[in-house]
Amino acid sequence: MKKSKIYNMLLLMGVLFLTLSVFTLAATPSYVGIEANDTYTWETTYDEGPWKDYVEDNMEDDHYSEAVIELALDQIDMNEDIEGIKIVVLDVDDEEKETFYDDGVRIIYNYYMKEVDEDWDLEEEDETFAIWKYDYDVYTMGFFAFDWASSYDKDKGELHVMEFLEGENPWFISTKVAWKEVEEEIEEKYEDDYHYDEVSVKVDRDNDRLEVFLDRDEDDDIEEIGWIIDYDNNGVLEYYEYSYDGEPIVIVQTQLKRARIFIEDNMLWIILGSIGVVAVIVVIVVVIIKKK
Repeated sequence: MKKSKIYNMLLLMGVLFLTLSVFTLAATPSYVGIEANDTYTWETTYDEGPWKDYVEDNMEDDHYSEAVIELALDQIDMNEDIEGIKIVVLDVDDEEKETFYDDGVRIIYNYYMKEVDEDWDLEEEDETFAIWKYDYDVYTMGFFAFDWASSYDKDKGELHVMEFLEGENPWFISTKVAWKEVEEEIEEKYEDDYHYDEVSVKVDRDNDRLEVFLDRDEDDDIEEIGWIIDYDNNGVLEYYEYSYDGEPIVIVQTQLKRARIFIEDNMLWIILGSIGVVAVIVVIVVVIIKKK
């Protein structure tokens, strides 16, 4: 075969490859920001104290007996040793499929948990989850809240509730969430359906941040409960906080987010420290120059 024909065939194959690549990219829904082989890791902090306060305040408000309240509190067994969650994305579909809520893109992943001084433990293998388009008309906190794991010890006849976070939400969401609708519908739901007097829903659409704080004026014994949820530009959870009376029950965050929070909270001291370091360097330089 002549060299010119070989070159022409290679050129044709290259054009076809580029065409197929462009077509594949175009077919991938634009609202999905994660890819196969991505690995995401979060740090977790649990504190069952604020949650027990929440349960006790609500049960006292509903006039349960002390014995029943004590039993409920004894069953709360939050695993405060869990310090990390890891998700390894195995596959991401390049086309939409019909899901329970709406059309979405299926991902397949492995889910790991880590306790203090322990290795990563594979909890769920080849799990599936759908990232929805979020053009569905109804938004609720269910899209942005976790479930809690519970277990029953048959040998001891003990029920353990609120052990740790589980569930697919809200690790990943669409990159094109209609945040204004989220704000309006969550506010309406908690005011009309759940009869909260004070409902504060704040959305920062530029940073994909959602804050929800709920309180009832007539119940002085029940304090404010709240959620703070941040996402990055790819729809990946950066920060999740669930709190009662201003005290976090659980915090889930990336290392990068933790570093940002530390800098924001300590900006004044960082600036003063930097000025101090510069001043010391200036003094040392002046002393050296004078000695010369």
